[in-house]
Amino acid sequence: MTQPSGIGRSDARSRALVVDSDPARVGALVHALGEAGFEAITAYRATVALVRASEEGADIVIVGDRLDDASAIELIPRLVGRARIPILAVTSRPDEASIVALLDAGADDVIGAASRPLELVARVRALLRRSQATSPSVGVPLPDGLRVDEGRREASVFGRPLGLTPTELELLAVVASRRGDVVDHRTLMRAAWPDRPDADPDLLRTHLTHLNAKLVAVGHPGLRNVRSTGYGLRIAGADPLA
Repeated sequence: MTQPSGIGRSDARSRALVVDSDPARVGALVHALGEAGFEAITAYRATVALVRASEEGADIVIVGDRLDDASAIELIPRLVGRARIPILAVTSRPDEASIVALLDAGADDVIGAASRPLELVARVRALLRRSQATSPSVGVPLPDGLRVDEGRREASVFGRPLGLTPTELELLAVVASRRGDVVDHRTLMRAAWPDRPDADPDLLRTHLTHLNAKLVAVGHPGLRNVRSTGYGLRIAGADPLA
């Protein structure tokens, strides 16, 4: 990566964990992050990454696809379970199938390994803004035991934590605020990726599928998909066509 001019130094307090077994790629990522003012820590093995993600105060994890002891697809779900911080996947094959697989594994965003440093830093900052936002909590009781606390970045159903990624939490907060009414696709896209007007709608579908599965797993009715319109909360006992 060749460092362009124009990357600021406003993120000095944010710590990024860079995970990859390729020293050249790690070095390039660390250099780009350092020039932008981030503190970068590294892990060249998945086992080390799991320890450092939870014990060294990382604010975001950047996972490459050149790991010797695990694939990114295997590592990302374990990171999600270990520490609730955003995950940016870096892939050498940014085709649709690879991107969807990484998102399915739990990544919050995916970027190609050949992307410019400026885009990498922008993606990192966007994920951090979403994960560190302190919007007011949803104060009105929600149907079917759902509770969304945006200040604490938590969500639960009858006290059972959902374990959402930052992107899933943003989407749930928007849908929950409508209390069953349908939220259109454009609004959901803006909530999930406010800095990416060209985000692929398939990414939205993938995140909502994961969110719905987590809701259902803890006993919530889940989400309802209104074809060509958007998504809303499914409310127990309500008319599914309403």
